Amino acid sequence: QASAGLSIKAEYYSSAETMNVWGLLKGSDPVLKNEYIIIGAHLDHVGKQGDVIFPGANDNASGSAAVLEIAKTFAVNKLYPKRSIIFVLFASEEQGLYGAQHMADNLPVMPGQVTAMLNLDCIAFGDSIQVGNGKSAPQLWKIARDIDAGNENYMVEATWRGGGADAGPFHDKGIPAIYFASTNSYKYIHTIYDTPESLNYELMRKITRLAFQIASGIADGNYVREVVK
Repeated sequence: QASAGLSIKAEYYSSAETMNVWGLLKGSDPVLKNEYIIIGAHLDHVGKQGDVIFPGANDNASGSAAVLEIAKTFAVNKLYPKRSIIFVLFASEEQGLYGAQHMADNLPVMPGQVTAMLNLDCIAFGDSIQVGNGKSAPQLWKIARDIDAGNENYMVEATWRGGGADAGPFHDKGIPAIYFASTNSYKYIHTIYDTPESLNYELMRKITRLAFQIASGIADGNYVREVVK
């Protein structure tokens, strides 16, 4: 029989200051520029415990990188869509969707001016594309399905209603939203094995490309805001 003792010295902070990071691409149409597309992903993960680091490559460096790549594509190719686009990286998703909730509660425009919200979360591990919230925004979801069917044909039919993750606070405001993820995506979520080496980069490319194509099309006016179900 043996016994052991454990002594832990830690500092606990009940709150800390953080922030969302966002940028605006103004629309080119004199009327439609007053309508907005939000493209977002959360930039936080669960951090570390002692000396153990949780990398968060899939959750959600993958989605954050996709948002930056989509913004870069618009900028480098000098694409000026008719509607305006807000690109945002949310803080504190893991703590309770605080960053997305703060933005949804403090939008820089009226909620009715937001045509759609696209969320990217855990898009780089798995074997196919899943687009969530299709039962609440079926027309927006159908645009995704039709574009994918004509290109990669990687999107599964399974979806859900009610937002999900950072799409949730916007859905709750009546904003049509879809949520890009990959199927079978959570094997290493919130573990030390969620590393860059575990990622499916080809799948990540396909999802990012699909999100860009959808964003580009609806920002150019080929989608009329639907009533959220």
